[in-house]
Amino acid sequence: MAYKVTLRKSGETAGAIPVAQPYTYPADLFLGTSGTSESGWTCVRTRPRWEKKFAVWLQEQGWPHFLPVFSHETVSGRKRRVSEKPLFPGYVFVAGQVGKKDFSATGCVAYVLAPRGKAEAQQLHRELTGIWRGLTQGAYVTPVHNLAAGERCRIREGPLQGVEARFERLGRQGRLILHVEMMGGGIAVEIPQGGGEVVS
Repeated sequence: MAYKVTLRKSGETAGAIPVAQPYTYPADLFLGTSGTSESGWTCVRTRPRWEKKFAVWLQEQGWPHFLPVFSHETVSGRKRRVSEKPLFPGYVFVAGQVGKKDFSATGCVAYVLAPRGKAEAQQLHRELTGIWRGLTQGAYVTPVHNLAAGERCRIREGPLQGVEARFERLGRQGRLILHVEMMGGGIAVEIPQGGGEVVS
């Protein structure tokens, strides 16, 4: 880890609206009380556009899970529509070590992916926690589907304190990429002018 980034809020940032995560169960999944960091995660690949239905089924079964979504706005004529789109299309993160047969009743699961070993499992938990915090803490975010090269860093101040990210320079400014390496994407947290600095 080359350096740390201090991200300070400098007034209201346009678009800095927390995105509710309705497909997170239970509500304390990332608050350190559910034991998910010990049980690990399995990435479940669903049929196209079945992510939300699968998440609803998981909640009905009492199965802890996380389907990160972001707000997507479309305008048609005078009508403005805001919808919730999966950050990682086709994937739902389920707590625990599970297999495809565990979800055979749904008829919508194609296959499952699991971290290889304890280190990857812990890394995935840290990355998902960072994604959840970035989406729910009111940071201005945009989805990123291809990870760019960047310095690994840790946010040292602000609402995302402690979260690991990549720092990508954009001219004199920059942005933080909260990513899930296993999925090859994540979210970009925009750094407002005067709201962040890089320290050694």
